[in-house]
Order: sequence, then structure tokens, then C-alpha cells
Amino acid sequence: MKWPEFILEIIDTLNQNGFEAYLVGGCLRDALLNRECHDYDIATQARPEQILNLFEHCQTKGMSHGTIVVSGKYDVEITTFRKESTYSDHRHPDSVSFVQDIKEDLYRRDFTVNAMAYHPEKGIIDLFNGQKDLKDKILKTVKDASLSFQEDALRMLRAFRFCAKLQFKMDDSLKFAIEKNKHLIQYVSKERIWEELSEILKYDPFQIEEMVDLLEPVLPELKQCYNCQQNSPYHFTNVLSHSLLSVSYCHPYDETIAYALLFHDLGKPQVKKTEKGVDHFKGHPKVSYEIAKRICTGFKVSNRQKERIEQLVYYHDDGFTKGLDSVYKFRIELNWDDERLNQLIEVRRCDLMAHSKKGRETLHQLNDFIELYEKCKKERIFTLKELNLNGKDIQNCDIPKEKIKEVLKDCLKYVFYHPDKNDKETLMLYIRDVWK
Repeated sequence: MKWPEFILEIIDTLNQNGFEAYLVGGCLRDALLNRECHDYDIATQARPEQILNLFEHCQTKGMSHGTIVVSGKYDVEITTFRKESTYSDHRHPDSVSFVQDIKEDLYRRDFTVNAMAYHPEKGIIDLFNGQKDLKDKILKTVKDASLSFQEDALRMLRAFRFCAKLQFKMDDSLKFAIEKNKHLIQYVSKERIWEELSEILKYDPFQIEEMVDLLEPVLPELKQCYNCQQNSPYHFTNVLSHSLLSVSYCHPYDETIAYALLFHDLGKPQVKKTEKGVDHFKGHPKVSYEIAKRICTGFKVSNRQKERIEQLVYYHDDGFTKGLDSVYKFRIELNWDDERLNQLIEVRRCDLMAHSKKGRETLHQLNDFIELYEKCKKERIFTLKELNLNGKDIQNCDIPKEKIKEVLKDCLKYVFYHPDKNDKETLMLYIRDVWK
């Protein structure tokens, strides 16, 4: 196997000083799958203080858990062989003790495909048939699955993430253990749940259909949407399947857009009404917005992303059918920048793509809007800074000081709809005529 030279040098340095050292974890798994490696982890007999003596430019943040980060071309985590005690909080070991045997270190790991080690001379150490599971594309835990999840409840989410990323199937015992221990999700922080969901949405959003029971304590709306059918000529799936299908159309992947699509129809079960055998969901964007707002707050999403997701959900059903009025609404009235409006356009596109054939018929309206918007960006102005007029000019028209801002906004609207009128003389005449 080929590894970067700096990795082999670290292993050699440890070996030359009498310490066994191995590449472990995800980098070895990815290498065996012929996937690109981004993070390199090394496990060794050397204790943290001994590692510090062998390398310069070290970070010691994880030293109490046996991890030293060696900085260079890449940051490389070097961790002392260790075993872990009981997990009272179902997330973190109560204590960690250092050991001298790589076998004990591998036994503490989560899945067989992550519990292999590689040495440049000794080759691969595979105690739990990880290579076979890689070949069979199946995910299994190193120890009893139920015990593994009781130790660290995050592993249940990681199982779905690995299945999404690697396109693996779960072993039946693993599925059963998740169902048995799903209540332990309460011990996983909202921030970690958000991180895992982000990866799942990126690689295979449909995994979430298998997670509705696990996520019910923290995201009950997902199960509600899974159970909410859409008997309508515009749809062919339940609400959740539609939302996940819309996420799958998001290319390139954008986390904010993906969450907006996951949340955009969460309000449908609450407003669903059936008339003559057809389901209707009038007012669902506003209800979905309120749900998204609560979720983002509870999951401690950054203020910027929170506000963006909420707004994309609120306006996702805007048809963009009013031509210039729609451009004016978002770019001037709501003061959205180009990036935000393009995100909304992408949300709308993905949403429509996840409709039935009949539902997709309105895609042409969105395409017409995109064409119009691109033309507007070249021919029209969106900000007061682009007006060939300022507050002092307006004062010369005998406009009261408290009215100046209002007049400027009116002039911007006038010029937006009449792009050839953006000159001071014309605007002064307009003000005297309209605001006299």
C-alpha cells in the first residue's frame, strides 16, 4: 500500500525508538476502498510524553486522552494504545488506560471496517474480518452491537452515516440493536446529531427514512411527514420521501439548502385537508417556517445559517410568476443579495424536481424567472448606492428631512422599473412631480 512519505517517516521514527506504531481507522478503510484519504491516524505504544519528545510542532489538546497532534504538511493524530472503561453517560468512557497491545486498542473501536491496523513491514492486522465486510459492503460492530451502542449512543448515528457515505448495508444484528437502544439518542448532543445528519444528507439523504424512529425524540416531525401521504396529481410520495428526493437533486451539495429542503414541508401534516379525494396543504410554508425556527434554535445552529434556513423555508413555495415584481420583492423589498436569491431558486428547483410529472410542469416558470433575473442584473439596479441621486439632492427639492429615506426608496423602485431614468435631472423632476 502506498502512503505519503511524511506518514511513513512518523511511523519509522516511533519504530526506531522502540515503539510499535500503526496506521488505523478511517484512512486505512478508505485506502482499502480506493477512496481518497484526508485524515491520517496513528496508534502507538508510545505514551503522550514520549511522543512529545520525538516530534516538534505538537498540539496537546487531547493529551489527557492519549492523543498528540503532530503538525506538518497535514495534522496527524498519534494516539497511545488504550482501552476504555464503562460509559456512564452513554457517550464517553469514565476513564481511559494505556496498554501495550494493538489488539486491545482495536477492540475498543466501533465498526469492524474501522478496527484494522497497518504496519509498513507487518502489513494489515485484521482481527474482526473488516476486510471481508468491506468486500461484502456490510456494516458490523466489533463487539455485541447492543453493548456498543449502550457505550456510545452516537454510534447509532455513525452507523447510518457510514452506510450513506460508503453505500453499505447494516448487519441485521446492528439494525435490531438500534431499534432496541433508540431511546439512548437523548444522550447525544444536538450539535453532534446535526453534524451526522449533515453528512447523511450529503451522501444519501434516503437513509433518513430508516431513521425516523431513532430521531423521533429530537425530530418528531420527520416521522409525521413519513406517515403523511400526498394524494395529489402534483405528488407521488409521502411528504418525507418528497423532501429527501428534493435534497438528492441538490448539486453541488450545500448544507444550508439541504436543511431548507429537509424542513420545507414539515408543516404539511398539521394543515392537511382532503377535498373530493385530493389532499391540500394550504399555508404549510408558514407552519414549516415556525418548525424550522424551533429546530434550528434547539440545535444551536449559527445565527447566519439559522436565519438563512428559516427564510428559504418560508419563501420556498413562491412561484416566481410575477416577473419583475418577484425580482423587486426579493432583491429590493426584502433586501436579499444575489447569493440568497440564488439559494432560494435552487430550493425551488429541487422542490419542483421532486414533484410528479404534472408538478414539474411549472419548472418552465422558474427557468423564465432565472433568465429574467440574469437580465435584470445587467440592466437594472438593486441598491440605493447605485442611484444617481443622494439625500442632499432630495433636500434641494424641499423634501422634509424625515421623508428623505422614503423618497430614496421610492426613487430606487422607480428606476428599477424604468432603468433608463437613472439620472439626476430625471429623478429630480420625478420627485417634484410625485412628492410635491
